[in-house]
Amino acid sequence: MKKILSTLSLSLLWAVALFAQQKTLEASGKKPEWAKLLVETGYIITQSDAASLGEAQQKAMLLVKQEIVRSVAEQVISAATHSLQEQGLSVTESYTQSITAKANKVPFLQGISVSKVEDSYWEKLRDKPSKKELYRYYVKYPFSAAQLGKLVAEFREEDQKITRRIGELEALREQVESVEQIDAAVDELGSLAASLEDSRKEKAALLQSRYRALYENLLIAEVEHTLGRIAYRLMLGERPVKTSRKPQVKSDCATVTQATVGDTCSIAYRYDGCYADVENFVSVQYRLGHRNVLHRFLIPLP
Repeated sequence: MKKILSTLSLSLLWAVALFAQQKTLEASGKKPEWAKLLVETGYIITQSDAASLGEAQQKAMLLVKQEIVRSVAEQVISAATHSLQEQGLSVTESYTQSITAKANKVPFLQGISVSKVEDSYWEKLRDKPSKKELYRYYVKYPFSAAQLGKLVAEFREEDQKITRRIGELEALREQVESVEQIDAAVDELGSLAASLEDSRKEKAALLQSRYRALYENLLIAEVEHTLGRIAYRLMLGERPVKTSRKPQVKSDCATVTQATVGDTCSIAYRYDGCYADVENFVSVQYRLGHRNVLHRFLIPLP
């Protein structure tokens, strides 16, 4: 008990000493009790120092937002701790950073503004030893336990969207219609896996690897080939898929005059430079994911 009283006494002496070093040059009025105590139920109270009054106000409002983000993150992390422990996981620094980043995107935060401040107070101070002057701005911003609960609920709803999205991507893997869908899913699942620290992280990473495996099943299949014209499709196993990418089309003897992409792709070529005594090809190559998909069409010279 003596130790606690001694600590409190030292803190008070430090505060008094600090106050004695600062002289109030101007103030917006009589300093309110909430600005002295820096705490009041149902409010967030912040203070900030800057060289100008406007800058001090901006900093104080930023601190309000940061305090709300911290409050939401603390509530979510506290609730998630037990669940993570049941999964054999712990609340890591990266998990905390991820939750804080997500809490920072809650829609409510976009509405924080000076117009919603219930009270404010400012003073212009001079540091006696250094003679430097600064503005100190105090903000009293309404933020109740009910508002915090609502924000936590909003956060959890947004978090549930991630779970639903992983489920959607899992179902869509069997219905892929284009290479671009595979690309987009690989990128999205990579971002999701990087942002998660629970069991969904492994699920997103596994699903991403399954999407990447689809590249291995892509092939070019001939639809029709008459002398001077080729029609082909890009296939995923036995299903046709599309891509907006243009392939590399080459030949050792033919001159390609036209190449179009679509559900069915086509190539037109002149073959006057080809000879019947050797095998002549038109090769089509795509860069899809991590691999090159190549097909050589034999030119059917008479």
